Amino acid sequence: MPTTVITGANRGIGLELVRQCLNRGDFVIAGCRNPSEARDLQDLNPQKVLPVDVSDEASVERFEKALDIPIDTLINNAGSSSSNLGIPKGSAGVLEAPMDKTLDLIRVNGLSAALVTRSLLPHLSPGARVANVSSQIGSMIVGANFDDLPYAASKAVMNIITVQLATQLRAKEIVVCAFHPGWVRTDMGGKSADISVEESVTGMLKSIEQLTAENTGSFLRWDGSTHPW
Repeated sequence: MPTTVITGANRGIGLELVRQCLNRGDFVIAGCRNPSEARDLQDLNPQKVLPVDVSDEASVERFEKALDIPIDTLINNAGSSSSNLGIPKGSAGVLEAPMDKTLDLIRVNGLSAALVTRSLLPHLSPGARVANVSSQIGSMIVGANFDDLPYAASKAVMNIITVQLATQLRAKEIVVCAFHPGWVRTDMGGKSADISVEESVTGMLKSIEQLTAENTGSFLRWDGSTHPW
């Protein structure tokens, strides 16, 4: 039974990742900030539900200490948005965005990929896969026209962390990739988004399963195709 760790597991893409990983027979360790309030997650009955705030080093350290089995797949999915941090719509552009809230989102969406991965490194098996759920907004090409500095910058940070982790962990045979999950119909993506959460997660899990050492450091779409940096 392969072991999969998923952060941000209480809603949206994270919740669907838990559901599909359980359905395929994984031992699932689900992390979220407030497990007692994560009713939908608890109803799925993953093997472990553990508290973790990926932006807080002490919380991540406690999360790591609660793990006692080798990990085959780590999915760094936890994240937030500018609106969730209280930045009004129309006030998130590069000329208006508050710097303190921008740094907060970079910590949550970007730096957390490094913090969680290096903390859990002692548990990652040789040949393990690390999937960072990023966004096309972190691409220099797409992000140039996206009027939301905190979100774009945070995902760009996750992307550079992905390629640096891939380089550092290559000798350990650990594959690290970033994924654009698509514009997904979740609370964050909105009802008018392009694809369902089920389609996005099905594609990402299939793509993660097919990753090899040749793919490490890649930026991929949910369907496994290459996304431009």
